[in-house]
Amino acid sequence: MMMHILYSIKKFGNLFDTKAERLMFRHPLLGFFAMFVGVPAFVLLAVGISTVIIMFPVSWMFGWM
Repeated sequence: MMMHILYSIKKFGNLFDTKAERLMFRHPLLGFFAMFVGVPAFVLLAVGISTVIIMFPVSWMFGWM
């Protein structure tokens, strides 16, 4: 069962890499924008949202709100 999940994750990763590479070759400007603007913005957004999700209950428990 565990090997099937790891295989599925690896398969998805390979498919994603192939599609990202195809995007870069067909649309270099859009690919550049996605890599150097879109990905950092997505990571920053994910960190901010996960921080809020984790810290909101903690601040509520300690009465900081």
